[in-house]
Amino acid sequence: MFPQLRTLRRASALALGLTLALASLALAAGTPSGTVVSNTATLDYTVGGLAQNPVTSNAADFLVDNKVDLTVTTLDAAAVQVIPGAFVQVLTFSVTNTGNTVQDYSLQALAATGVWSGVTDSFDAANVALYVDADADDSYTPGVDTATYVDELAADASVTVFIVADIPLGLADAEGALYDLLAVTATGGGAGSQGADIGADDAAVADDPNVVQIVFADGAGSADAAQDGAYSSRDAYVVVSADLQVAKTSTVISDPFNGTTNPKAIPGAQVRYTLTVDNTGSAGADAIALVDPIPASTTYAAGTITLDGTPLSDGADADAGDYDSSNVGSVTVNLGSIAPGGSATVTFDVTID
Repeated sequence: MFPQLRTLRRASALALGLTLALASLALAAGTPSGTVVSNTATLDYTVGGLAQNPVTSNAADFLVDNKVDLTVTTLDAAAVQVIPGAFVQVLTFSVTNTGNTVQDYSLQALAATGVWSGVTDSFDAANVALYVDADADDSYTPGVDTATYVDELAADASVTVFIVADIPLGLADAEGALYDLLAVTATGGGAGSQGADIGADDAAVADDPNVVQIVFADGAGSADAAQDGAYSSRDAYVVVSADLQVAKTSTVISDPFNGTTNPKAIPGAQVRYTLTVDNTGSAGADAIALVDPIPASTTYAAGTITLDGTPLSDGADADAGDYDSSNVGSVTVNLGSIAPGGSATVTFDVTID
C-alpha cells in the first residue's frame, strides 16, 4: 500500500472516531428511542491457501427502547413569603426530560403535610392552579402562561412550571402551606394536544427487538416512588404578617375623699385606662386605629388621651387621637405603623358616675 494512502485512511478513521465521540457527548440523554441499531458480520476464509469470497451474515436489528426519566426541581431559594389576603402568589419549579424521547407531561399540585424547609403546613391556599412558562422568562405572566400541561418536551430540555394560588385572610404570622408539583410522563409526538399518561412500563414483558418498549428509569421524588414514570418536588408558602395584640388595664388614680392616696373606685373617682399594643409578628402593621368605647356608668375626662406619653387633643382628628367625633362615645387613637417587635401605649381617663 502506498504510504500516502495509508496515512489518508488513518486520518479519515481518526476524524470519524472524533465525530462519533462528539455526537455521543452532545446527546446526554442517550440514543433516541425508535433508533434502529443494525449489525452484520463478515466471514473471511481461504481454501487451499486461496482467499475465497467473504460470507456475510444476515442483519441483526433492534429498536432502542423509550427510557422514561425526568426530574422536577424547586426553583425558589426558600419558602415564598406571602401576606394574608394576597392574590396570585407563585411557586416556581423546573421540569426536565432526562429520558431519550420527546414526551408530554401532565401536572398536579398536591397539598402536602408536615414540615419543609422549616415551614409547618397549617393551611390550604385557595384557587390553586398550574401553568407552564410560555415565554421562557421564568416568571408567571397572567394571560401569557396559560398552558396547563407540558407539551413536546425534548430529551435534555427543561421548562418552568408555576403553582399559582390565593392566600386566605385571617392567617397568623409563620403559618405555612406545603405543595408538591407532580409531573407524570405522557405520550409525546402530537404538538398542541395532551398525550395520555404512560401508566406502566414493560418490566414484566419479555424484550422484543422489533418494538419500542417503555422503561421507567426515574428516581423517587418528594411525593412519588422510584420507577413510576413521574417525579415531584416540594415548595411552600409562608405567611409574613403582623401579629397585633392589645392588653388593657384600669387603675383608680384619685377619688373625692382620699385624693391620690389609696384611692377607691367610688362615684366621682377618676380611673385611668392603659392600652398596650404589641406587634409580635415578622411584618410591620400600618394604618392602625385603636377604638375604645367609653364604658357605661363613666364619663370621659376631657383632654386625657396620651400616646406613648405624648398628650393628644380631643376633637375631630386634630392629631392622632380624638374623643366623641369620628366615633361617638369612644376614644379613637390612630397609631400609624408598628414595626415587628414594636409597641405603642395609649392612656385615657374616665370619671365614675
